Parts: sequence; structure tokens; C-alpha cells
Amino acid sequence: SAQSACLGMKDIRSPLYVLAAAAVVNFFGDVLFVGSSNPLIGGAAGAAWATTFSQYAALGMFIKWLRSPGKKDKEVESKTDEPPTSTVNISDAIMELTGRHGSKGSGRRAKFRRALQSLRMSPSSSDAGSDDKPRRRLFSRRTASNQSAKKPSTNDDSTFSTRGFLENKMRKRDLFKLPASESAKEFLPYVLPVTTTSIGRVSSYAAMAHVVASSLGTKAMAAQQVVLSLFYCLTPIADSLGLTAQSFVPGIHSQKDSPDRPEAIRQTTANFYKAGAIFSALMVGAVATIPVFSKFFTSDPTVVGMVNSVAPFLAVFFASHGMFSASEGVLLGSKDLGFLGKFYATFFAVVPALMLQVKRAALSGTRVVDLTSVWGVFVSYQLFRSVMWGLRLLQLQRRVNSEAALQA
Repeated sequence: SAQSACLGMKDIRSPLYVLAAAAVVNFFGDVLFVGSSNPLIGGAAGAAWATTFSQYAALGMFIKWLRSPGKKDKEVESKTDEPPTSTVNISDAIMELTGRHGSKGSGRRAKFRRALQSLRMSPSSSDAGSDDKPRRRLFSRRTASNQSAKKPSTNDDSTFSTRGFLENKMRKRDLFKLPASESAKEFLPYVLPVTTTSIGRVSSYAAMAHVVASSLGTKAMAAQQVVLSLFYCLTPIADSLGLTAQSFVPGIHSQKDSPDRPEAIRQTTANFYKAGAIFSALMVGAVATIPVFSKFFTSDPTVVGMVNSVAPFLAVFFASHGMFSASEGVLLGSKDLGFLGKFYATFFAVVPALMLQVKRAALSGTRVVDLTSVWGVFVSYQLFRSVMWGLRLLQLQRRVNSEAALQA
């Protein structure tokens, strides 16, 4: 929640700092616990404990970060917005302008006399063609100094940070309190669609794991573990597009009365799709190297063959994953939660049912079933929702264009 709030306020640095620190905690936790011979804190249990401690460390650091402003913020708050007042010694200035020949300020006196003579010889100041260069020369030094005093510093860091955002607004005990009824009512319309969206996503992975573990054998499970490790390493590359869209798209959609809103939405969507295409190309390129590096993950040639057989399906999946993540992020940023919630509620039932069909075929022996059968279902699910999300964006764009035409 804290990470999402920071990204929603367009602060990408704060989550980076906190999660990097949490990763360091996780690393040292692995070093400390995994090698232990104690079955409760060693091995896989140790890795789990390290991950748990890093999660709580991230929570504590987020709370500290949001409630405590940095030293730089305190210094900025203590400074006044007005520039310091400069002191002018009028007596010295008069003595310089009226002094005798050879005394201090002779250069300024000569310049002052030339300026007065040019003013006396020039046309009236009300004349459109009057030359005010002598006056500008006379007062140029003082004017320049005033402008430099008023000019804001360009060294200030204008990047928004959520550090100290909740200073004096949140206490630690507030974490254990129920939210106010007014706040709960504001979030209530989002609970059902967001929950169904999250559950719908997870159900496909759970069904795939169940089918592999219950019907395809231990070597297929080993190959699936290698494939999933590679899969989870690559998916965050495009998932970042969805998070970025959720941060920037709401600001564009909030401009209801702007005549440029339809074009801004269209251009933003197109830019996210372009970025998604680039990310997809990078991920497909990474998948192409799997047959080369798969032998480093296992010494069993059968497992290596299974991993390599899934590589084409991963290539198809990641060829669309960049555009899919971009389109889903735009839909979430547009608050089209009802559409996403209904589809993911359908996927929650349909995708596991298709996976169970693969399991039945494997147990019955009616046809040859392997990892490619499972990943074929999963890739079909990915392509279907990618197409549906794209069609939905086209529909929303037409709706925005129609509304703008009616207002015009």
C-alpha cells in the first residue's frame, strides 16, 4: 500500500530506496539463516524467515520515511521565502557624486554627468521614439543586482518526495485502528473489482501448479520450477509499465473540460503501447537465450529438454506482455475497474477449468500431455486478454471523442 501510494503521487525514488534496503536485509538474512543446521531456521525455512524479516523491515522503513522529514526539508522550511534585504549607504553615494576632482568616485561622477547631458539633449520622455539608453546605463548596475536577488535559485531540487508526507498526521497506533467510516465508504466501490482482479490473476498460476504437480511427474515439476524462475525474472520488466500508467493516466482523465483531453489520452495510450513493444522485444530476446543457458540450471538432460520445449511458448507470451501490461495499466488508471473485475472473475473459473481438462487427459492417457500443454492454455489466456484490453481501450477512446464532440 505504501509503495502504491508513493507511485500514485509520482514519487518513484522513495520506494526504490526502501525496497533496496529491504533487499539488503533479505540478503543478509539468507546468509545468516540458510546455512544453519537447525531445521526450524535453516535451509528453505531460513530463506522464508529472511524474506519475512525483509518484509517487516520494509514496512518499518516506509513508516519512518513517511513520518520523518529529512534534514534538507527542515532547512528549507526554516528559511524565509523573501530574499535578504540589502543595505545602501546613501550618504557615501551622495558624497561620491558631489565630491571634488580627484576624490573617490570620479568615474561615477563622469558617468553621471554624461547621462544628465544626454537626458537634457534627448526628446521628451513621452515621445514614442525617446532613447532611454543613458538612463538604463545609469541604473543598470543596481537593476541587475535587484534582479539577481529576486531570481530564484536553480539549484533547488524540485523533484517531489513523499518523505515526511505524514509528519504529525500519523501515529504508530493508527496502524491497529479501523479506518473511519467516511474513508471506508470512499474505498468500498473499489473493493470488489480489485479483489476479483487480484484473485483472477492468481487462480491461473495456482491451477497450473496443481496440474503439473499432480499429473506430470517429478521431472516436469523440476522443469516447471526452472521455467517459472525465468518467467518471474522477466515479467517485472513490463509490469513497471502498468505501474507507471496507473500513476500518470489519472491526471489526464481528470481534465474533463479540456478540449485537448481526447488527443492527450490517445497519444498517451499510443506512447505506452510503443514502450510496451520495446519491452516485449527485449524480453523475447532474453527468452531466445534460454536454450543456451538452460543447462546451467540443471544437469538432468531430460529436464533441460523440457525447459527448452517451453521456450517458444514463453516467447509468444512475452511478445504480447509489454502491450498487455501497458493496456492494463491504462485501464486501471482510467478507473475502468468494473470491466477488469468482470473479466477476471470469469477467468477465475474458466482458466482453472481448462487446466483441469489437461489434467484429466494426462491421467486418462488418451493423449500425450506435457508442460507444453499447460503452457499452451496459459499463453492462450494471455493472448485473449491482451486482445480484449486493446478493444476496450478503443471503445473508451471513441467514447471520449464523442463526449468532446458534444461539448464542442
